[in-house]
Amino acid sequence: MTQKNIKKSKHNKKSKNNKSYKKLAFVIILILLCFIIIKNRPEKNNYKTTQIILNSENITAQLEKEIIVEDKIIYMSYEDIKKFLDSTLYTENETGLVITTSDKKVGVIDLNAQTLKINGSNVDVKNIAKINNETSYIAISNLNNIYNYKIEYIEKNNIITIDNLNKKCIKAYTKTNVKIKKDSSMFSKYIEKVKKGDWLYYIEDKDGYSKVRTQSGNIGYVKKKKLTNFVNERDDFIEATKTFKEEESISKDITNVDISSFEKRQNIINSLLQQAVKNDKMYVNISYSGENSINYERFKIEAVPMLKECGIEVKF
Repeated sequence: MTQKNIKKSKHNKKSKNNKSYKKLAFVIILILLCFIIIKNRPEKNNYKTTQIILNSENITAQLEKEIIVEDKIIYMSYEDIKKFLDSTLYTENETGLVITTSDKKVGVIDLNAQTLKINGSNVDVKNIAKINNETSYIAISNLNNIYNYKIEYIEKNNIITIDNLNKKCIKAYTKTNVKIKKDSSMFSKYIEKVKKGDWLYYIEDKDGYSKVRTQSGNIGYVKKKKLTNFVNERDDFIEATKTFKEEESISKDITNVDISSFEKRQNIINSLLQQAVKNDKMYVNISYSGENSINYERFKIEAVPMLKECGIEVKF
């Protein structure tokens, strides 16, 4: 091969290599562009089904029945209230009364009269319950005082947030304008833009990201370094335990007392309350040796909140 042909061959080889490099560079640039486009494309949350966020956890998929929102009243099925808000929820077959309790509250719903009483006092409500497709629904937006929950419907996102006011809550503020991502990944799409200085509910850390809930109800992720000024809005409420003082208590044996209905149980509870107050006693000792354990269990469930609300400790 002549010197001229050798030079020509080298030139052709170099030219082919340059073309290969250009193709490779083009592919890399194309991949980067696709990545940037995907990264900056929002994930739209056009929820047809109302989403339920309970203490910063989306429980929508775990619901037995869909939530109903009518005239700003939020209805949850009887089964789901029992599953998520009050495991002691109870319906008295003879009267149709629905009894729901919490730490210091007893709520009584009269389905026929559409009324609500909390610790014996009437509460002004409308449409407290309804039947939909043979399913019983109760207006949880009217029960927030019983459970000590903050319940909010964010209409623009079709999201309902339910926050237990006895649980810890931390807020954090954004250092800059940020995009809340669907997942804790650099390839994840964003679900919402949040402006500098806006606050978010902080949930937990994961892989350099913070899991947060926005004021719009969306749950997502943001780089932790983009958050600042973590504020403890409230701590877990832990009630101080009191040592039961026998010498400062009144005793009541309810073995032979009729506790077969809610009304009869309430009469006894009110009598105990009046007796304790009258005698300046802050402790009540209740005993029972009867056989109807179901009625006794209901008595305990209903007695503790009513007496505790008045600062009276109960021992069974």
